[in-house]
Amino acid sequence: MGETKPSRGWDFWLPIGIAAVALAGVAVMVAVSWPKANRAPGAGGAAPPPARPAFPDPRAVADQLYNRAMMAHESGQAQAAALLAEATATYERLEPLDADGLFHLATLQLAAGDDRAARVSANRILLNAPDHLLGLAAAAQASEKSAPQVARRLWQHYLDVYDAQQGREREYAHHERMFPVTNDRARAFVASSAGAAVRP
Repeated sequence: MGETKPSRGWDFWLPIGIAAVALAGVAVMVAVSWPKANRAPGAGGAAPPPARPAFPDPRAVADQLYNRAMMAHESGQAQAAALLAEATATYERLEPLDADGLFHLATLQLAAGDDRAARVSANRILLNAPDHLLGLAAAAQASEKSAPQVARRLWQHYLDVYDAQQGREREYAHHERMFPVTNDRARAFVASSAGAAVRP
């Protein structure tokens, strides 16, 4: 009879089993941690698109520049003229402007001493909204020196429609603090020019 091979016990198979389990664990870890860039994109597995850079709103930038320019003008700062010119050019690049933007443009032009340009800007508001308080105020102020009778008529119209216009336009709320001063100016100008008014 041939020689019988001795059976291999636990002392032989145990190390092999441990090694096999360890290799399987390593394979699973490699599969899980493999870089996503090396995987084919599947449903829900695509990388999110890169975030778009946030650019400032051009109109918001213009309005901030308007505030800076008017504050510099009212406080007599040396750089006021440069800021007024810069703000005016900024609004002109944003054409076409809404009523609020046209009022800002007219106010900048008034502050810079360009009454004619301010009257043109204000008239563009009145062309679409003849009772617009901001348009009337800017147009009247722009006419006070060159056409006082026109200015008086515009200021009177402003006073006549003031109560009815309250709250009708969104931009009125943006300039709420100016209305008491503007009302006083309108009344004073109408009163001072009453004797010189041209009557039919």
